[in-house]
Amino acid sequence: MPENDRIKILSIGVDRLTKKEALERIGLFLVSGRGHHIVTLNSEMAVLAENDKCFREVVEKADLVVADGMGVVQAASYLDGRSGNVLTDSLRIAKTFLCATFAPRIIHNVLPEKISGIDLVYAICASGSMEGRSVYLLGAEDGVAERAGGILGREHPLIRVVGADPGFFGDISPEDNAKLLEKINAVSPDVLMVALGAPRQEKWISTNLDNMPSVRTAIGVGGAFDVISGKLPRAPRIMQARGLEWLWRLLLQPRRIGRIYNATAKFSWLIFRSKEDSINS
Repeated sequence: MPENDRIKILSIGVDRLTKKEALERIGLFLVSGRGHHIVTLNSEMAVLAENDKCFREVVEKADLVVADGMGVVQAASYLDGRSGNVLTDSLRIAKTFLCATFAPRIIHNVLPEKISGIDLVYAICASGSMEGRSVYLLGAEDGVAERAGGILGREHPLIRVVGADPGFFGDISPEDNAKLLEKINAVSPDVLMVALGAPRQEKWISTNLDNMPSVRTAIGVGGAFDVISGKLPRAPRIMQARGLEWLWRLLLQPRRIGRIYNATAKFSWLIFRSKEDSINS
């Protein structure tokens, strides 16, 4: 991916694409002769990449990296300015936050739009380029991927859901991984959706993609299967549009407080510091 097609968010480059343009790119992936890795980058993942060199390298070499979350879109808008004045930059942060909350369209000037993992899943399944194509779902707890696959297959008759398996927690043994790859390859899916959570799902895709010759597109989708299956409700649209999905997740799962801290406060501080460093360098 040419560098000028991406904008740096901390150490990660994010493609400047609308959802429509991302789908067009995926359509080209499907008719290519190799597998492609898609990363849906949110602010928590950007923070993780700062301290995990292996994860950072995996994301950097991905074929497509989209902005999954208003935090990433807001950061791109903020980083687009170059003042070096603390007061000016503080006011810019406040303006970006207010625009994200009350007028989100205003800040879509650097990254065109948020492309969440779950929205991309639905869009891929509904895309005309997917007619007759097969999809395999891997991840989440027992039964969740299977229920999500059933729903996607009923709602999107263009696709064929050819398999669904629960995820694994912690490291997977080489023997179990070989069995999993054998099961996936037996049904030759075109698209593989992996919900193991970041960074496990991205690392697993990067390590195993070349060993799944039929897969043309592999995408990490985080908690998408939980929502698609009905296990968890999605945030109301007004919260999605205003970048408040993190608050909804905190209300549903208070145990996520540490992860949400990384995705909000720590991410914001790292973005502010990275801009100051770029100005002073």
